[in-house]
Amino acid sequence: MTPDRPVPGGGGPRTVLMCPGQGAYVPGALRHLRDHPAVRGVLQTVDARIPGPVSTVPPVSRLLTEDGAPAPGELLSASPLAFDLATYSCVVASATVLLTLTHTPVDAVLGHSMGDLAALTVAGVITVHQGAALLGVRDRLLREAALPPAGLLAVDMTDDQAAGLIRTCGTPQVRIAARNAPTQTVLAGPDDDLALVRHGAHARGHRATPLTSRTAYHHPLLTDVQRAFRSLLRAQPVKPPALAVYTAAGRRAHTPAQLRTAAVCHLAEPMDFRQALHAMHGAGFTTYIDSGPRAVLSALAKANLPACAAAAPQRTPADVRRIRDRLTVALRAAAAVMPGQRSAPAPRSPAGADGGN
Repeated sequence: MTPDRPVPGGGGPRTVLMCPGQGAYVPGALRHLRDHPAVRGVLQTVDARIPGPVSTVPPVSRLLTEDGAPAPGELLSASPLAFDLATYSCVVASATVLLTLTHTPVDAVLGHSMGDLAALTVAGVITVHQGAALLGVRDRLLREAALPPAGLLAVDMTDDQAAGLIRTCGTPQVRIAARNAPTQTVLAGPDDDLALVRHGAHARGHRATPLTSRTAYHHPLLTDVQRAFRSLLRAQPVKPPALAVYTAAGRRAHTPAQLRTAAVCHLAEPMDFRQALHAMHGAGFTTYIDSGPRAVLSALAKANLPACAAAAPQRTPADVRRIRDRLTVALRAAAAVMPGQRSAPAPRSPAGADGGN
């Protein structure tokens, strides 16, 4: 997806492109970019991989570029595969556009949950065709697993508070799925247990928000699915990454085995995005660009690293001119944030570019 560039050894700002997962589908998110060659290429490739009649799985090009596309919950109920393909396509297309517009090198990619598959695509490890095909395989495995109704719940708690809440509610099947920020933790588990935890959080004066998700990702319920998916991935060819690939554990994935693992870990393994961001900060990354349409990951970057430069240039609505302007603001802010130095918080980008869901 991008020309091969060496990763700088230090001494200057380093930039990471973040690829979100859940929450990256926004109806019509790419409508202002429908004629951009990179966007058109990604959407056409994914549409060509959609199985069955259009009435079953609508084309992602329609979902992402037309007015009146179904809302996330509505699309997920109608076609979980279409929801997954639209999420993946939106991030890959957006990230590709960002790579063509930034005038400074992007040094690495970082995926968040199922955004790891998009990150691998952006880094050139797999093709868009492969990514869409793998989502089709994963969809089949999830359907065949006959999982109980389960999902994800975001709470404004520390991980210790969330663990205490789970114990108090007597819901051991609920697990911590993601440590996103100092006071943002995501829980996963069966729907009935999550309802009890949600009630308990509200009773303590905390927010608890169900996330739009087809199942309880990052939970042991999906261990067998993850094992089967990992086995099938062994037959997939992978290329050396053109950009450094970091996982949500803060480790760089080098080898084919590590890169394949990055594609499956969102299924059954808990995620520590906080640790990943702090590890990348320690490695000299100062600029965090969100490739999603809702500024979710840029907000998490600022919550964990207040002095970093973070932006979501692709947040909707965004045409090429607006994306370029937002990138310029972010990169100017990054110039004052050098590895190993304390600095004042970066100036805010216009129109909330640096935060918010």
